[in-house]
Amino acid sequence: MNKFIKLFSVLLLSLYSCTSNLPVVPPLNSIPTSEVLPGKFEWRDLMCSNITEDVKKFYTELFGWTYKDAGNGYTIILHNNVPIAGIYKLKESNKVQNYSQWINYLSVDDMDKAVNYFESNGGSIYRQPFELPKRGAVSFVFDSQHAVMALLKSSSGDKKDGEPVYDEWLWTELWSNDVDNSIKFYTDLFGYNYRKFQIRSENNYHVLEKDGKLRAGIIKIPYENVKPNWLAYIAVKDVAEIVKKVDGLGGKVYLSTKGVAGNNAAVIADPSGAVFAVQKWPLEEDEFKEVK
Repeated sequence: MNKFIKLFSVLLLSLYSCTSNLPVVPPLNSIPTSEVLPGKFEWRDLMCSNITEDVKKFYTELFGWTYKDAGNGYTIILHNNVPIAGIYKLKESNKVQNYSQWINYLSVDDMDKAVNYFESNGGSIYRQPFELPKRGAVSFVFDSQHAVMALLKSSSGDKKDGEPVYDEWLWTELWSNDVDNSIKFYTDLFGYNYRKFQIRSENNYHVLEKDGKLRAGIIKIPYENVKPNWLAYIAVKDVAEIVKKVDGLGGKVYLSTKGVAGNNAAVIADPSGAVFAVQKWPLEEDEFKEVK
């Protein structure tokens, strides 16, 4: 087991080791819906061993996000007064090195079936399913490429699909060492349709689609020494304006201008080291060309 998995496991288990210490997180829907959209990413949490005001200020200055303390180490992130994500203060951080990463939550319609699938197809389970108050059933897992994520069976239904909103979550893509393996792993689980696109970089871009909706992307990791991971994107009007502010707010720009999937994206780390991406929306017409 590599150091990353050990670190994540220790911190995660310390956070959820006692049911009475579970944070009160908001439901996906304030009014329950009958929507069930397995294979859709529904939520993100920044799991961070050291939440500082610099981290909060970073996102406020870039995207106008605000915060509400929910207790038990959990902070709700709001945009235009609507909950869009959260921050977990990880415990036991004095015993291990600092950890900070955005964790993406993927909707499932049958939690037991999904967990069994992960265990039987090269993935692993690092927190067996448990009930998170107001949210539903949650399990933290690593997929067949050891990319970390969370599975979610929402108790209030899934969010309805809508048009992208600036300064909110737009997309989620997997950086994989074995694209074919990752495509098979997720299409077998969710029944995705698979589409391949030619993009301006040398990589092809692979898209998973379900019920006519684009749900996630997969791309071959373009750099050495990068572990497989799910990267979350935020929709913005002007990538260059975001990039200009990052250094002054204590963050770091890893990739800009050409981006990964096109010319209008950037990969950024916040002051805690958590990585995410921004993407200009809408996409330019010639950004992607489908490969038949």
